[in-house]
Amino acid sequence: MDTKNAVQTPPLALNDDDSEKEEVKVIVMNYGKWKDAKVLSDVLHSKGINFSKVQKTRQLSFGFVLFHSKEERAEAMPKLQAIEWNGEMLEVKDALPKKSMKPMLVRQHRKKEEKEKDQVDKKEEEDVSARDVRDVVTPWATVPYQEQLERKEAEMKKVLVKIKKRKLEHEKQEYETKTKQDTVVGVYTDDAKPQYSLAIPKWLNSHGSLFVVANEVLYSRPHEGDVYTKWTRVADAADVVAIISFGSNLVGVKKDNIIYALKPNLASTDGLSWEKICSGPDGVQITSLSSLRGTLLGCTSEGKIYKQEGMGSFASGEWKQLGEVPGATVIGLHNGFLYAHNQALEKEMSWSRAPLDANALEVLTFEPCVVPMSKSFGITSHNTLIILLTSEAIEFVQNSGHVKASVPLPADLKGGSFTGFASHKGLCCPMESIHSSPVTESYRNKCEFSFGFDNEDKPCVGFRLGLFREGSVVVSKPNECVNVPTEMKAVCAVVQNILETSDIPVYSVTTKTGVWRVLTVRQSVSTGELMIMMQVNSAGQTLEERVAVRDLIVKRLTDDCNSFKVTSIYMQEYNGLSTPSDNDPVEHVFGKTKLEEHLLGMRFLVSPNAFFQVNTGGAEKLYSLVKKFANADEHTLLYDVCCGTGTIGICKRNTEWREECELYQFKGGGCDEGSAA
Repeated sequence: MDTKNAVQTPPLALNDDDSEKEEVKVIVMNYGKWKDAKVLSDVLHSKGINFSKVQKTRQLSFGFVLFHSKEERAEAMPKLQAIEWNGEMLEVKDALPKKSMKPMLVRQHRKKEEKEKDQVDKKEEEDVSARDVRDVVTPWATVPYQEQLERKEAEMKKVLVKIKKRKLEHEKQEYETKTKQDTVVGVYTDDAKPQYSLAIPKWLNSHGSLFVVANEVLYSRPHEGDVYTKWTRVADAADVVAIISFGSNLVGVKKDNIIYALKPNLASTDGLSWEKICSGPDGVQITSLSSLRGTLLGCTSEGKIYKQEGMGSFASGEWKQLGEVPGATVIGLHNGFLYAHNQALEKEMSWSRAPLDANALEVLTFEPCVVPMSKSFGITSHNTLIILLTSEAIEFVQNSGHVKASVPLPADLKGGSFTGFASHKGLCCPMESIHSSPVTESYRNKCEFSFGFDNEDKPCVGFRLGLFREGSVVVSKPNECVNVPTEMKAVCAVVQNILETSDIPVYSVTTKTGVWRVLTVRQSVSTGELMIMMQVNSAGQTLEERVAVRDLIVKRLTDDCNSFKVTSIYMQEYNGLSTPSDNDPVEHVFGKTKLEEHLLGMRFLVSPNAFFQVNTGGAEKLYSLVKKFANADEHTLLYDVCCGTGTIGICKRNTEWREECELYQFKGGGCDEGSAA
């Protein structure tokens, strides 16, 4: 059988240059090794998405969707990102073809492309120079902070998913190595899953687990388990009436109609507890939960189906009714349909379903399900099978209604009070929500400002608007940057005045000439002390000129008319082309030699090149979390690796014990020294 397959749609009119169609495609990052092209193609057709074809090579975890034009791709992109695929949202990005796949172009086409490329490059260069300093330094400044936290949490979850996938791949490789010597234990698998067995660590589950709430206790068993695999206790589930896998969290609703997420809790007996997230719809009790395209759905005791409006994983918006199945109390998704079950009706009449088309989050239209299925306390799905929870067993049901397998429940669960059932993949380890910073503006205690020329080619100190390799050497003032403190902006204003009133030129990264290079400003949040380090290019200067530059800096920055008070000034003469190393010397020319900062009650003396946290309030919150998770005592041997100034280890050691704990610190490359008292 050919290892590469593709499913095409009827061709549309193409551009004259056939190579263009190869460029109009997206890569599906989380396609899945064992999914073929037809599976995604059918989904795209069902969503009404126009495309050319789907490309998928077996054994590879990614695939491609090709389009007839860039406009068609742009129109399809938001629809693709809204598709739920393998228990998560489809992850798609624009993709370019391999050079080897591009057809040879005739000479006239090559000349045409080169001309177009020059125009594009020129436009890109103009776009770089037109950037706003806020877009470069604080690109999320206009994004509400709560949404920023949600975005960061989503990205962190993607990282943990990748870790999990890599761990699984490693486990598989180990298994294949041992299979020549060991006998493989047979396990129940379905046709859509690779036929191998793995030793899965407790903290990692390759395909997720089934979760059931029985007699107010949450139990789980892995999908890879056989009929002898035991259900293990996870946590207490008092008053929980429904559960669902939502994002990377196991979410439940209780009798108080409040939505909770199962979160790590070191103080709990099980290490987990139910953390309140939001409220259910007013006046009606949710009896079952589901998740569609990142939106939480709920079925009430009256059979009404609601969605929660708003943005984010746990939106705080209102609930909107999408549809109704009178008497239904159980809902679940499978293969493009939302199923609803009325336990009070006969088997042949108890199931209904609604297609999950493009308008499913606006209205759900239910119709009787012609496939008879058992009376169920819960419904979920995994790969190609519907999974039903009955009073005696877990049933794995095909789309035709045929029960492919039935796994009996253990004696202590049979006939129990079942109030929740879900399939949950989760992450490679428990993850708390992203913690907010106590300060979101003017929080930087260190900033490095570049010297250069602004859009009008005038000398300027601030932030560079792009990378040198992009052809951008434009510098803009930091006045609009919300993360820069007022005092640092005032320092820049004084230095800017020096540039405009003196004949000392700024350093040009293009010609490699000039004097002013980098202005580094440190400010202590606790003491208000201000340390300044000025980096200059002294090449070609006489001793008198170098002294004059130093004296000018000290005089202007220590002027009593300034709105700030400088406590320390350093100079650094550096004539190299790139960034100086940590060992390049600095000269102390004014005030104190160290900056005093306080963290969690500890006093730190920070040198000009020390590696120190740039957000003092955020660092204190971070270290407090590290302390909680480390859960160390006076007998703990603490290693602080790549510690820089060593603030984490020092704060941990001195907030709980001072003499008993042994502390070993290992500095990584590029870290300078500081001291603590």
